[in-house]
Amino acid sequence: MPAFLDKEEVMLAHDGARLGLTVWKPSGAKSPRHVIVGIHGMNNYAGEFRLAAPEWVAEGRAVYAYDQRGFGRSAGRGVWPDEELMREDLRTAVSLARARHPKATLTVVAISMGSAVAITAFASDRPPSADRLILSGPGLSGWGVLNPAYAGTLMLMNSMSPGLIVRPPAFAKPKMSDNTEFLALQDADPLHARENRVDQIAGVVTLMEQAHEAAGRLPAGLPVLASYGARDEVVLPEGPRRTFKVFPPGVRTVYYPNGYHILLSDNQRAKVIADYSAFMNDPAAALPSGCGPWPFR
Repeated sequence: MPAFLDKEEVMLAHDGARLGLTVWKPSGAKSPRHVIVGIHGMNNYAGEFRLAAPEWVAEGRAVYAYDQRGFGRSAGRGVWPDEELMREDLRTAVSLARARHPKATLTVVAISMGSAVAITAFASDRPPSADRLILSGPGLSGWGVLNPAYAGTLMLMNSMSPGLIVRPPAFAKPKMSDNTEFLALQDADPLHARENRVDQIAGVVTLMEQAHEAAGRLPAGLPVLASYGARDEVVLPEGPRRTFKVFPPGVRTVYYPNGYHILLSDNQRAKVIADYSAFMNDPAAALPSGCGPWPFR
């Protein structure tokens, strides 16, 4: 039976899989008026929320972040999971948070690959029962925007050697954030993956392509905020530009001129965290950063 086992730092999934769980809650017995379900990006785990979560807790919000299967403390680490299982895990996490806090407003905050999972889950015929969705540096680099030579090579490698382990050289690694202290801690964290099987890479590209294809089917009544940094070196502009054209009219976007890929860990993260909080409180309110929408056409 699905459950949050806080003391064990485990979320029991619908199929009995044990997924890592980190919970940040305000002190005191008063139930939070707002709850966040956090879903991390590629090669990461719930710790990706370690800088933002305490800020939200200080505002009286509770945060439940789980490790997606195949990552962090969860089952099957290092092996790409079935995408539908990833979506079902998000539905489960939201349902558990909703059951624990039935009167709270519930927001899913999804980072990078987590955004691709969230888009495809919310666009499905069984969307998670959340009140808001925030996409943070959304993973939208699907097959349709990859360099054709790279895409062809990846497809060939995936068909011939899907289990081959690859690790990019230091000089080829994109700059994830301008917060060097955070990056150093992340690199030293044993729960953060630094290498991948070829089929993991192909899997996340497929998931991101699915997200692009599903984006136009996001529920019309769901408040969505999609945020992107101008200095993102992981998800290049071609991906968000392509998907921007198919977003439903109600999707809000915000563009951070000094933002990198992991917006919630950047040196300017206070600005991003405040914007997300404002959107959680009132999806129609002005964002305190004053940053404008995505400039793509």
